Amino acid sequence: MGGYGTAGLGTAKLRPQVGAAPAAALKILFLHPKTLVDSWPVPVDTLGEIVKFPSAVYPVLAATIKDLAVETQFLDGYVARISLADYRARLRWADVIAISCMSPLKALDTELTVKLAREVNPAVRIVVGGNHATAWPDRWIDAGVDFVVTGEGEAAFRALITALIAGASTFDAVPNLCWRDGDSCRRSAVKAEPTDLETAPIPDWSGFDLRPYGLGMSNGFGAAVEISRGCPHRCDFCNINTFWNYKQRYKSVDKVIAELQALKAAGVGEFIFTDDNFGGDERKTVTLLKEMITHRLDLRFGCFLRGDTVHRNPDFARLAHQAGMRFCMMGIETLDAEWLKTHRKGVRAHDAIAMYNKIYRTLRAQGIFVVGLFIIPAQRGKTRYVKPTGIVCDYQFTADLVALRGSALFEHHAEADTVSKDMFYHDWNLSSILVDDRAEQRSGKSFLHTLRENMSLHALRQAFAGSPVARRFRWRPVWILLERAICTTAADVKRYRVARSKALTMQQKQDYAVGSVLDPAHIARLARRRGVLTPLGLRTSLWTRAR
Repeated sequence: MGGYGTAGLGTAKLRPQVGAAPAAALKILFLHPKTLVDSWPVPVDTLGEIVKFPSAVYPVLAATIKDLAVETQFLDGYVARISLADYRARLRWADVIAISCMSPLKALDTELTVKLAREVNPAVRIVVGGNHATAWPDRWIDAGVDFVVTGEGEAAFRALITALIAGASTFDAVPNLCWRDGDSCRRSAVKAEPTDLETAPIPDWSGFDLRPYGLGMSNGFGAAVEISRGCPHRCDFCNINTFWNYKQRYKSVDKVIAELQALKAAGVGEFIFTDDNFGGDERKTVTLLKEMITHRLDLRFGCFLRGDTVHRNPDFARLAHQAGMRFCMMGIETLDAEWLKTHRKGVRAHDAIAMYNKIYRTLRAQGIFVVGLFIIPAQRGKTRYVKPTGIVCDYQFTADLVALRGSALFEHHAEADTVSKDMFYHDWNLSSILVDDRAEQRSGKSFLHTLRENMSLHALRQAFAGSPVARRFRWRPVWILLERAICTTAADVKRYRVARSKALTMQQKQDYAVGSVLDPAHIARLARRRGVLTPLGLRTSLWTRAR
């Protein structure tokens, strides 16, 4: 079970992976950037700050190059206790920085770190991959990165690192790659075959400090596991399905069990299945749950789960809880059956409320906490507040309908010229779609709605008398909003006021935000200042638990 040693799990300080690398080894930093800029007053990834588990991407990539002449480090700036000076030191250490960017909501913050890295370490090579990078490779090259891996990353990343170790100056043989060539972006004509998930190496967590992660469901560390990749569904607002060409590929149950056993041996007590469509193949998933029970893994977990999986198989909830499931995040989107049909959600129910209420009661009867993920439709007027908690879910998380590049929705609005701005970047204070008479979609994200969701009688009962997961979902958002308020800067407030201006177009609002964050003078200050007030200033120091 190579790759799942305990090195790096016993201290809060991140360490290189097991095995001393030679002095000439290529130094690679797998980086989730430290949050240097964020939306205000509601952070862009409130849900991710509640459900605190590591990305599975970096251990997967680390495993593909473990036999090469490399020295690797992992840094998750979301959770690491690290000062700005220490952050710069880590950026200076690296020969190569590898970043996964999945969403336009994190693009501006990621680009700020890219420019800061370039300021303090001009010779560093920067590689970006993920959904967002795949949708915008040319723009990421323009933003200052050296390489963009498009699509599935293992084969391309290994080939790229091999080429860099050999001192290559051209990369035409590296599959799925775009790279900087002077002032232009070049693309490899070579396409990688889909990764064989069965023969791929086990993710290498050996250098990853897992102690800051988890929801308090166990006394162990928190981790992340994937059993499949892709999604066959046709939801038009999603770009995950198009990224994987509407297909879903699975690991064998035996391989997943082996990974879980290795994680448990390394001290992991809880994890999240990162699959976008856990339970998509019900037979495979039910077999996995039964094997988890048979092997008595005694691990707690959560997942992303479609409601119709439970609707078609009522016994699924019992098996899932017995195997260790304690929460699920369910993309309900809306309780309007016509909207679900229009946007190809694939839910076959005339009465969505009745169906989801039945699903909710089935899961709750087994003690599984249900997080309902909702979309606020694009509309001109003020959004009507809907409260589904206690009816179809335990906790409601809402987000505006966003035209993500790579999705069918984006293509539709691009053809109609109703995308309101450049979608390389996004922020919850802005909107992405022009609605009736080309009016700008009004953002439905609200500080007051977020606060109201967590101060209702239903929420207070869960906060004081609920399960550990329920208490986490009720208390954590309050502290997140409080911390964001405490860590407010004048620049945050000014960007918010500009975003709310009725005199500017959506593009002008975004241009101001981008210009203020990526101002060379601002980057120069970050490169030399000893400290700075950041949006996660409390969370990356006082809040990180040392278990």
